[in-house]
Amino acid sequence: MYVKSLILNHYRNYSHLEANFGKERIYLTGENGVGKTNILEAIYFLTLGRSFRKAEAVDLIQKGEKEASLYLTYYSEEDNKDHSVSCVLGPDYKIFALDDEKVKSVSKILGKLIAVYYEPSLVFFFRAEPEGRRKFLDETLSQLSPSYLYALARYKKLLKERNSALQQDYDPDIIKVLRNQLINLSYRIVMERKELIKTLSQKGGDYYHRLFGSDEKKFTLTYKTTCPLDDDQDSYVKNALARFEANQSVESIRKVTVIGPHRDDLVGSLQGNDLADYGSQGENRLASLSLRLASLDILTERLKKRPLLLLDDITSDLDETRTKNLLTCLNQDEQIFLTGARIREGFENYSIYLCQDNQLHKKEDNQ
Repeated sequence: MYVKSLILNHYRNYSHLEANFGKERIYLTGENGVGKTNILEAIYFLTLGRSFRKAEAVDLIQKGEKEASLYLTYYSEEDNKDHSVSCVLGPDYKIFALDDEKVKSVSKILGKLIAVYYEPSLVFFFRAEPEGRRKFLDETLSQLSPSYLYALARYKKLLKERNSALQQDYDPDIIKVLRNQLINLSYRIVMERKELIKTLSQKGGDYYHRLFGSDEKKFTLTYKTTCPLDDDQDSYVKNALARFEANQSVESIRKVTVIGPHRDDLVGSLQGNDLADYGSQGENRLASLSLRLASLDILTERLKKRPLLLLDDITSDLDETRTKNLLTCLNQDEQIFLTGARIREGFENYSIYLCQDNQLHKKEDNQ
C-alpha cells in the first residue's frame, strides 16, 4: 500500500494543505518547526485514531478553529483499488469515515491503513515508564488482530470495575467474580504478547547487528509480567488464581489489582545488561529503532502487506556509518516517509518535498 494524497484543514499549523505522492521514497525537509512531523502525525492518526505524540484531540486543531479535518487516499494491492480514510476532529469528538462512508467507531478503520513510526523521543523508550512499552505492544497487536483489541478493551473495563470494587469494599464474592473474568481475558493478552516479544527479540537483534555494524553486542528483549506464562489455559488459570491468593493482603491494603497484563513490561538488554540502566543514549536509540523495524517486518509477514514506514528526524541522531546502515536496511521498493532539517548523503534517489510557509512543495530535479 502507499499514500496517494493527503488533505489537511485546520490541522496543527496547516490551515489548508493538499499533497500528492507516488509509490516512492519520500524525504520531507525544511527548517525546524515548519510542520514536517505534523504530516507524519496526520498519516499515523488515520491508522489508529490517535497521535504518536502525547497529544489530546484539542491539541491537533489549529488555534482559533473549532475543528480539523484529515482526508487521505491510498492504494491497496489487496484489491488493486484506491481507498480513502478520513476524520473530522473536534475538542471532544472524532468522526471517522472509510471510503467516504461514516463508521461507528475507530475500530472499523483498524487494519486498513497500517503504519510504523519512529520519532526522536523514542531514544528514551526503554528508560521511560512501562506504560509506553505496553502501548507499543498493544498498538502492534491491535493492528494484527481485531480480537486482541476487543479482549484488551474488555480487560481494561473489567479492571476499572474491579479496582472500584476494591476501593469501595464490595462483597468479596463480587470481587472474585471480576477476578475470574480478568484472568480468563488476560490469558489471550499474555499469550499474544509473549509470542510477539519472542519474535521481536529475534528480529530486533538482527536489526541491531545490522545498524550497529558489529556483532560486538547482542540486543535481546524479555517479557516481564506478573502473570503466569503457561501455554495451556487450564494451567494458566490455576497459577493465576494462586498468584491472586498470594497477593490478597497486598490488594486489601493498596485497593488495586496487582496481578495482570496491565502491569507488564518489555525489557531491552545488551549482552544481558539492562539498556535502561547501562545502555548509552546511542545504544538506546539503535535498540529502539531496531524494535520498530522488527515490528514492520512482523506486520508485513502476518498481514501479507507492508505497512507505511514513518521516520521522523531520523538522521540527525545517527552518524554517517549508522545512516548508511539504516538506508541499507530499508526496503528500497516501497513508500517510505522520512523527515530531516537537511539532506544528507545517501538520499539522492529520494523524492524531496520542502515544507515551507505551511505548504508542501515537491522539488524537481533541476531545482
